[in-house]
Amino acid sequence: MTTRVLALTVTVWLVLGSVDIGLPWSEEGVKLFLEKAIDSLGKPLKKFYKDREHSILETATDPTIFPPRLLFEVDRLEPFPFADLPVDRKLAVRKYGEEALEESGDLPWRLIESYHALTEAFKSSDYDAAVLHSAEIARYVGAMYVPVNVSKDGDGEPTGQHGLRERFDSRLIEVYARKIDVHTPSALYLDYPEEYAISIPRKSYIWVDNLLYFDYLSRLGVKSYDRFYYEGMFLRAEPLLEELLEGAALDTGCFWYTAWVAARRPELPKK
Repeated sequence: MTTRVLALTVTVWLVLGSVDIGLPWSEEGVKLFLEKAIDSLGKPLKKFYKDREHSILETATDPTIFPPRLLFEVDRLEPFPFADLPVDRKLAVRKYGEEALEESGDLPWRLIESYHALTEAFKSSDYDAAVLHSAEIARYVGAMYVPVNVSKDGDGEPTGQHGLRERFDSRLIEVYARKIDVHTPSALYLDYPEEYAISIPRKSYIWVDNLLYFDYLSRLGVKSYDRFYYEGMFLRAEPLLEELLEGAALDTGCFWYTAWVAARRPELPKK
């Protein structure tokens, strides 16, 4: 991307002001990690998902299906390392209360429910439902792999630089998607998918302070969140950004694969 195009893109963003794009990783980012999630699968599951890639992406980015912003501010519920998060939603409601879960978000329990729904869709050969629940899994996993989405401080409150969520997980990747290199190993069967779902926020939460610091450094010496800010932010955050997208891709593939295996590996349609 040329410097002129980069400057124009950031200028458009600045005109938009505080409008919330509301899509973890932006559509470009979701497309990127969905492609890699599909690449992580073996036959015949890979072909099944490859044939439906467009439908899954379209569903995963549909604002009428998902709320405008998906968060799980886990530090509102438990102190790090969040070892006591209940696997069962009913137990979570009993422990924290409905109001607390509404405030923090409930992504791990949504993910668990979508995983079980995908398993049932495979069992019943309901492939339209499989597309929907596969997209849900990708969206929820992807949202929890954005560190600033899993902390009450994730929007830049500690440094007084509000809007970090949008800058990091939407705007930054829109400009630099073509420069991001994501590699994903083969998907694995998850022995305890529910427990694994609960653990995902911990893996991204550990990077919250780093991103707050990167954001602070990138703002020093610049007049606004302009192209110089984004150049500095990408320079500092690129390795972490790639690692997080790889994690989102691999975990998405793992949940898809585990659901198919849990359904006893049903024969899949050729198209």
